[in-house]
Amino acid sequence: MTGHTPRWLVNVFLAGFLAVLAIDGFHDFGWTSLQGVVNLPLVVTGLWQGPWRLYAPDVDKDNLRFKAEITFADQTTTTWSSPDWTRLSAPGKFVRARHVNYLNHILQSGRELEWDDLCAYLARTTRHPAGRPAPVVQVTLFLRGARIPPPEQRRLPAGPYVAFDDWNTVHVWRPGT
Repeated sequence: MTGHTPRWLVNVFLAGFLAVLAIDGFHDFGWTSLQGVVNLPLVVTGLWQGPWRLYAPDVDKDNLRFKAEITFADQTTTTWSSPDWTRLSAPGKFVRARHVNYLNHILQSGRELEWDDLCAYLARTTRHPAGRPAPVVQVTLFLRGARIPPPEQRRLPAGPYVAFDDWNTVHVWRPGT
């Protein structure tokens, strides 16, 4: 029976690993004294993530959306909206993962340089609604959000949490500025 691992050894490994996952996953229950014991197995298995837990300790609290109003030289406007990720299938999210990460990054406040880049991109790629050759003179970014209730709340409303606030203007961009 060379090459086979004894069943009892596999069971001991699985029981130990499940204990590691439980201790790390339920760190809010006062098991911090056991955290030092858990760190070595996490490092050895490649699961150690520094200050992050195996399970997110701070889940999303806001559902944010971007909208841009693009104004052309003839005062015609068109609107661009960030994708509604909740309506995409899992394969669709996988294919657009870079878009998800990009938009999540620039949704944070204090990202004026990234907002300028997004506006310049929208000015280059958005077509005039009537197909006219009018240049873009302004792109205005708007942001709105909806609160997501904490996971420990007993009665959660049906998602995706779409009780959005009103749109707020967060950035105005003009070519050449």
